[in-house]
Amino acid sequence: MRIDADTGADYSEALDAHLRERLAARHPAAGAAYAAGRQVTDRVSIQLSIDGSTVRQAIDAALREVTAALREVGVSARAVRVEALPEEELDEELRQMPPELMGVREIAELLGVTRQRADQLVRREDFPQPLQTLAAGAIWPGAAVRSWAATWERKGGRPKAAKAVSE
Repeated sequence: MRIDADTGADYSEALDAHLRERLAARHPAAGAAYAAGRQVTDRVSIQLSIDGSTVRQAIDAALREVTAALREVGVSARAVRVEALPEEELDEELRQMPPELMGVREIAELLGVTRQRADQLVRREDFPQPLQTLAAGAIWPGAAVRSWAATWERKGGRPKAAKAVSE
């Protein structure tokens, strides 16, 4: 089962963690929603396994669980797409979807920093390696960048200037 829902907010790591925990018995996969190959802001896509004696029963059960899980974190959602497929067909479709890719601009937006600061961060030794470097610049797998961002210890302000040693 796949449900895309308008949430009024972009998909976040906190929402991802909540959905994975809350729907764990349903083997969930969640992420930003895509339509026509482009990410749709303010929309989440959730895949989960639901058994039902009819397709309608499975859809109703999935909608109840997803809306309840979203409501628990204060997200009022409206389902905009519901797909019921045999699990193996849905898994194959998801394998064929393009992965999320990020350039420096997308990384800056994710981290809430300037493009110049993001350019500094991608040069750190602990930052993931780019997937490819194109003429327009390097691109990284979005999942790797998001994982790194979850562990990044952000420090505010500029580093203190070194004090001159007086004799």
